[in-house]
Amino acid sequence: MAKQTAVVVLNWNSKEMTAECLRSLLVMDARDFEIVVVDNGSKDGSPDFLRKAFPQIAVVESGRNLGFAAGCNVGMKRALADGAEYVLLINNDTLVDPRFLDALLQEAERRPDAGLVSPKIYFYELPEQIWWAGGTFSLWAGIPGHMGRNQRDCGQWDLPRPIDWATGCALLVRCKALREVGLFDEVLFGNGEDLDLSLRMHKSGYAIRYAPGARVWHKEGVDYRKNAGEHTRKFTGTRNILWIMHNHASFAQWLTFWPNFLVRYVLVFVLLSVWRGDWRSAGAVLKGAFGYVPFRLKPSIHSLPPELGAAGPVAARQ
Repeated sequence: MAKQTAVVVLNWNSKEMTAECLRSLLVMDARDFEIVVVDNGSKDGSPDFLRKAFPQIAVVESGRNLGFAAGCNVGMKRALADGAEYVLLINNDTLVDPRFLDALLQEAERRPDAGLVSPKIYFYELPEQIWWAGGTFSLWAGIPGHMGRNQRDCGQWDLPRPIDWATGCALLVRCKALREVGLFDEVLFGNGEDLDLSLRMHKSGYAIRYAPGARVWHKEGVDYRKNAGEHTRKFTGTRNILWIMHNHASFAQWLTFWPNFLVRYVLVFVLLSVWRGDWRSAGAVLKGAFGYVPFRLKPSIHSLPPELGAAGPVAARQ
């Protein structure tokens, strides 16, 4: 019998961190859920380690690094095939409150128009400081934002409400909506696939909701930096926002987007990276902007940094 919720955790060469995440998920108060780890071509023995440590979960091996979008799609396709009502995507660099899933499901049941439900997320190192209390986005500006970021939680973000987009860090997806709207856009590889899905949900008439009673603590970017370096995030983040604009923006919105993008995104991130002495990330921002042109002409070819170890898709193995 299918579980109500399929919990999908993506792992890439981070077995210990994934194990810590799994331990927090396994003590959640919610019932009727299954945990699926999609291993994205790890070289550290993660699949065998996780199967031995957690025999109650399923481990699916992709065979190689498919990226965040395609890796999550492996888990979501399994959930859809199994007849789950919801998919919970959760980063392996997180720890969750015991009421986490139950609070997300309550909001989803309360609002049947919700295609996505997003929790309140804190910094792991500063457990009372907010990392995420919902997302803001306008195609006229093209710069996604985090509500509440770096604020101490004093209850100011404790009301459920609609939001513009939901982060893939921790995200409840209604399977009915997923079947209608489609999975993550795999050409994005990683970065922006959550924003793109949110925009497609809005276009299809679904709401995106924020559920503050669902709480998560996030070790931001630890997995990416450890395995591939911060510069890879800067490259994909810059390139992919242009791809999202290509897919969703009107001509008029492009006109207002360009000055925002060049100043508030490219210039700001280049200067911040230089100030931190991270010249590689500064160059990656520029490479991402210029890399959009060949990517736009032939998106089937991933022009990605070699550190990501990306390759074409292969069949997943249980």
